[in-house]
Amino acid sequence: MSENLTQQFQKIDELLKNARKILIASHQHPDPDAVASVLTFHYVFKNMNLESLPYLPDYPSNNLSFLTGFHEIRTEIDSFEPDLLFCLDYGDFRRLRLPSHLTVDDSRIITIDHHLEGDQRGIVKILEPELSSTTEILYHWLRYQGIEIDQNIANCLLAGIFSDSGGFCHAATSANTLNIVSELIAKGVSLAEIARQTLDFNQPLILSKAWGQVLSRIQLDARTGLAYSWLTIEDFERLGCSLTNFDGIANLISTSSNMSLGLFLVEYERGKVKGSLRSEPKGKRNVAEIVKPLGGGGHSYAAGFQQQGSVEEVLKKVLNLIE
Repeated sequence: MSENLTQQFQKIDELLKNARKILIASHQHPDPDAVASVLTFHYVFKNMNLESLPYLPDYPSNNLSFLTGFHEIRTEIDSFEPDLLFCLDYGDFRRLRLPSHLTVDDSRIITIDHHLEGDQRGIVKILEPELSSTTEILYHWLRYQGIEIDQNIANCLLAGIFSDSGGFCHAATSANTLNIVSELIAKGVSLAEIARQTLDFNQPLILSKAWGQVLSRIQLDARTGLAYSWLTIEDFERLGCSLTNFDGIANLISTSSNMSLGLFLVEYERGKVKGSLRSEPKGKRNVAEIVKPLGGGGHSYAAGFQQQGSVEEVLKKVLNLIE
C-alpha cells in the first residue's frame, strides 16, 4: 500500500471519529463494482454500530441479490441527514444523483474511486486508476483498519474485482490483484458462482436472445480499429431487457476480432443512448479520453457515456472522436 493511500486512510479515520450517520452512494445504472463497494462499507459500518444507509439512484440487477445487505439498498434518501457521505466508484459527481441539500458541503464528502480524475469531490479524494476496481481499494482500507475479512465481505470484494477487471483480463489486473483474489477465495467464496451471478444469466432465454442479437450484429471498422454493435429502442423494448442485462457485453465485442476497440450502443429510451467503449491492451488506446467530449468517463481501457440522439447519430460522433 502506498504512503499516499495510508495518509488518505488516516484522514478518513479522523472524520469517522465524529460521525454517527453515514450515507454510502454510488452511480446510476450501478455495475457489480459499485454495488459491492456500497454493500462492503454498509456491512462494515453497521458492525461499527454506525447508522448506515446504502444508496443507489437506480435499483441494481437482482442477480446481485446474493450479496449481503442487497435488500437494504435504498433508491431514495428522504430525510436522512448524514454526518459523512462516502461516494464510491462514480467518475462524475452528477452520476450519483444526490439531492441538492447533500451536495453543498464538500467537507463531509469522502470519495473513493478507481476512475481517472474527473468531476470527483470531497475533503478526501482517493483516486487509484491503476487498481482494478473500487473494491480493490476497499480491500486495502480493510487491511489498514485491521478489520477481519469474513465470507460476507469476501463475497462482495470478489464480485466487484472480478466484474470490473473483466474477469481478470483488463490491464489493471496486477499480480497483487490476483493475490487478493486468492485470499478471498480462501475465505470460502466460490469464484465460479461469482462469475455466474455477475454475468447475469438468471434469465437465460431472454438474455441468450438479446446477447445473440447484439453479437450477430457486430461490425468492424478497419479505419478506426473499432468493433461495434447496437440495440435500437425497438430492439430494447421487444427483447424486454434492462440495461444491467448487458454488463460485460462490450468486453465480448472488443475481443471478438483483431480490432483494438469495442463499442456497444443501446437506445434505452427514445432518443437516449448509453455507450460502453472498451480498449484491448494491444491497441494502447485511452477510451476515457475518447469519450470525455461526450461527457463520459472511466478508465483507459473501459469507459462509458450517455448521449441524446439515435444510435446512428451517436455512432458517428464516436467514430469522429476515434479518428
